[in-house]
Amino acid sequence: MNSRQCCIALAVLLLAAAGAHGQVPDPDDTLHITAAIPYLGEYASGSAYVYLGASHASITNPVLIIEGFDIDNSMGWEFLYETMNQEGMIETLSTRGFDAVVLDFTDATDYIQRNSFVAVELIEHLNSIIQPYASIAVVGASMGGLVGRYALSYMEHNAMAHNVRTFISFDSPHEGANIPLGIQYWVKLFSIESGDAAAMLASLQTPAPRQMLAYYLTDPPESTATSHALLAELKADMAAVGDYPALPRKVAVANGSGYMGGQSFGAGEQIIFYEYYSFLVDIIGNVWAVPDGGGQIIFNGAINRIWPLPDDYLQVYVSGTRPYDSAPGGTRASMAQMDSTVAPYGDIIALHESHCFIPTVSALDIDTQDLFYDIAGDPDLLAHTPFDTVYFPIENQEHIAITAESANWFVSELERGVYAGLPGSEPARPSIVLHQNSPNPFRTSTSIRFALAQAGHVRLEVFDVTGRSVAVLVDGLMPAGAGRAAWSGRDARGRRVAPGLYFVNLSSRGARETAKMLLLR
Repeated sequence: MNSRQCCIALAVLLLAAAGAHGQVPDPDDTLHITAAIPYLGEYASGSAYVYLGASHASITNPVLIIEGFDIDNSMGWEFLYETMNQEGMIETLSTRGFDAVVLDFTDATDYIQRNSFVAVELIEHLNSIIQPYASIAVVGASMGGLVGRYALSYMEHNAMAHNVRTFISFDSPHEGANIPLGIQYWVKLFSIESGDAAAMLASLQTPAPRQMLAYYLTDPPESTATSHALLAELKADMAAVGDYPALPRKVAVANGSGYMGGQSFGAGEQIIFYEYYSFLVDIIGNVWAVPDGGGQIIFNGAINRIWPLPDDYLQVYVSGTRPYDSAPGGTRASMAQMDSTVAPYGDIIALHESHCFIPTVSALDIDTQDLFYDIAGDPDLLAHTPFDTVYFPIENQEHIAITAESANWFVSELERGVYAGLPGSEPARPSIVLHQNSPNPFRTSTSIRFALAQAGHVRLEVFDVTGRSVAVLVDGLMPAGAGRAAWSGRDARGRRVAPGLYFVNLSSRGARETAKMLLLR
């Protein structure tokens, strides 16, 4: 195969451009961001495209959208706009007073941790230009969800205030992504003959795919399918900074079915048929889905050339695998795209079009090893995920597809917690406003600001994660207007409390607001 289309079709974690291809407006500004923190001694960079909300002259109410994997770093503003504007979502956000800030990495195939520090730098820049009463929402699409997760966790772990009210992970591979292992070996064999297959193999060997794929090809092939060592290293780095940020509202949106709906084929079924025989060359490139527990062949490949040229063979057997290829999840049409590619010899036939790309249990980070877990039937689902709320469709959808239903999910979550006095925001001014404490996270003391529309009795109280009252900061009559209190991390008896997550609750005249605070050691 010598078509670049094949290379793109098999892109490991390429965002699907499912949006309408109309005229794309120019961004209002482009910010050039270089990380101030290195990873393994090197600094990453990127560009942030700014699309201001209606009537905004500058960034006022930012939604930071972090891109996913870009196999050849060719996705720019037009692609990213069209991808995120499915169902008109970007334009809807603009009319509702949100400023889209879309982060495009210089090298999206680089280490996730390294690119996370670009997001850290951009978050700090946004906080330096927005008003004190404003906050940031972060949306990470595909790999971007891992980038945002690490960036925010790193900031909290290192007492860097991020001022992010909401973090939305959009079909992100928190427990691994999936490209059929048989297809990975298909690329490996045909890289001998095809420059584009060789380029695809090189893309598989960049850091980001190695950090995300649940099953990764080995040389020589091993019967026990496994991930690359970089995936375990990424998980260890995540755990070292807290695994997930504690302060924002954490939201996960999946494209995979939450009702145990698998793909159009079962575990172990053949998904690609490719055989060609002639007096010059015989070619075989057949692929099967990984089995569910048992052992079987997943790739049988051969290039038999006319004598005296050497022949190439590759057969791969695996056992004890989990059925990633056929599991519920956001899909990629890798097989259909292989089928549509013109091969120099014979015809590649896709026996099924799409495979599971981001398993639903991975996108929602469900605490289970069962890829067919009954998510919709779990009566205590939020106890089995680190997210505060999760969204999933009935049937599997294409990875990073935005539907009318999910567009409403996004808009509803992004509007949640927006300060009512913010220009362009929709909600009416509430009777009380509780601002995020500052600094947050903190070690010794933090300031808590609030505002009252009317005079009345005010109670400002700190609770721990069990709901136990720790300290009462205000309890009495107060006039309308601004108020302020401080908390030194001590309980009602003056004892230093344990580090961790706490909640501050403001109540007055029947209204109530709560915010999260993170006390560090």
